Amino acid sequence: MSFANNNANTDMLQRALTALPLAKIRERAFEGAFFSVTLIAMAGWVYFITLLLVKLFLWFLG
Repeated sequence: MSFANNNANTDMLQRALTALPLAKIRERAFEGAFFSVTLIAMAGWVYFITLLLVKLFLWFLG
């Protein structure tokens, strides 16, 4: 009985150890996606503000 219990514990431990890298990859992928969306949003705001400033500058000159 002890051998079967030990074998089951070893099997569960191996499953946990193989799931750990997948969890790390999933976490890194989520962080990368969040960072990418944040950079795109920041670039959009920079473009929008620059466009407004250029229009304001051209309005002052015209």
